[in-house]
Amino acid sequence: MELNESFCTRMSGLLGDDYNAYLDSFDHEAVKAFHLNDAVISADDFLGFESGLDDIDITVIPDSPCGYYYKSDQIGKTPAHHAGMIYSQDPSAMAVLAGIDLDDVTSPRILDLCAAPGGKTSQLAAAVKGRGVVIANEPNPSRNQVLCSNIERMGYENVIVTRCEPSEIAAFYPSYFDLILADVPCSGEGMFRKYPESVNEWSTENIKNCVLRSRDILENAVSMLRPGGRLIFSTCTYAPEENEETCAYLTKELGLQYTKAPEYTNKYALHSKIKGGEGYRFYPHLFKGEGQFASYFVKPGSCINTSSKSEINLKNVSGDVLKQIETCFGGMPDIDISRLYVYKDRIIYLSEGIDRLPPRGITMAGINIGWLDGKNKGKNFTPHHHVFSSLGRKLPAFVELGSDKALMEAYLRGEEIRPDDRLAENSVLKDKCFGAVLFAGVPAGGFKFAGGKLKNHYPKGLRNLR
Repeated sequence: MELNESFCTRMSGLLGDDYNAYLDSFDHEAVKAFHLNDAVISADDFLGFESGLDDIDITVIPDSPCGYYYKSDQIGKTPAHHAGMIYSQDPSAMAVLAGIDLDDVTSPRILDLCAAPGGKTSQLAAAVKGRGVVIANEPNPSRNQVLCSNIERMGYENVIVTRCEPSEIAAFYPSYFDLILADVPCSGEGMFRKYPESVNEWSTENIKNCVLRSRDILENAVSMLRPGGRLIFSTCTYAPEENEETCAYLTKELGLQYTKAPEYTNKYALHSKIKGGEGYRFYPHLFKGEGQFASYFVKPGSCINTSSKSEINLKNVSGDVLKQIETCFGGMPDIDISRLYVYKDRIIYLSEGIDRLPPRGITMAGINIGWLDGKNKGKNFTPHHHVFSSLGRKLPAFVELGSDKALMEAYLRGEEIRPDDRLAENSVLKDKCFGAVLFAGVPAGGFKFAGGKLKNHYPKGLRNLR
């Protein structure tokens, strides 16, 4: 790999005697890893039946609460992936949030300001354990679609996805969030080994542009942080202008203070102080992952997170629509029906921690229960995949596939499910009702019961046809 001379000179100055070890890391392949969604399955249960990953060669990332290395190019086709048990993510990117403690906030309000494709959003949503709300923002339309798809697959119910500029969100959420993650766009130097093509895109001009863009993002982020709230700033680059100098800007110009980094970061990252700023650098020759930078801040002052007046501004579903939902599922799902709302042509369920919605830019909110067919005056209700991946056992009808990998793979190919010995004891089937399919107890998709058969309702675009 032919690295830019200016880049090499700067890295040599930063690393000193470690520079050659850093260069040697390019002779090794980039590692692969995933984090476990412990909101749906525990590590013991996951490892107990291996989740259909027995041919993936899993090893636990040392000291990581939910991280695993793996060796395969097929992990996206595994039952565990489709069931939302795992999210493939670089170990260093994962490490930024490793050990983040949110238990001190009753109903945490979290913002992932640059969220796509959703790895860190997934970590945050799992960490809050169904409490509060996580708002994930991604302005780019195509990346926003990927973000929505990943959140639906993981089955989270308390995530709002937006497609806005940071200033638009800041106008609606002043001094609101307990925690903001700003994983800002950067020059990507830490990903050269994983994405060699990015080497040719490197330039000092691009670094300057990234600095200006990140400062605009961070100014809006600080305005949305409540007093006493925390901000995590991260990049996947080594440039001091984008990292430590930006941290100095956060403290000297925007008034934030440094706060204690998680123990995991202290142990595995190199603490750096450059030009008045400081943070933590993950290097591939020191940590088994790609390059990453992180720094941790708190906004001065103290203000407890108190519930505010609800600003949902949506209509609750009508009695007629409730009857349609009940007919569709063969009974009403085990949820608070007062939290069901009509949003455009969708019926959505907003968990209790969601107390306001932005006036524009929403691409996903809470659980997408299904669609109303406007051409038929809302008389046809069609369930969405998200209702199955999220609610699962809360639906009146569901089937258990156990940890039968072959049966789950057949389902993912679009095959019908044999009802023999698969219907859960407390599940009730009614003709033409929809229900959830569970793999190892984790919701993975849906089915429709008709003519004595459990017809496959897994989205055709997601089916595994290998």
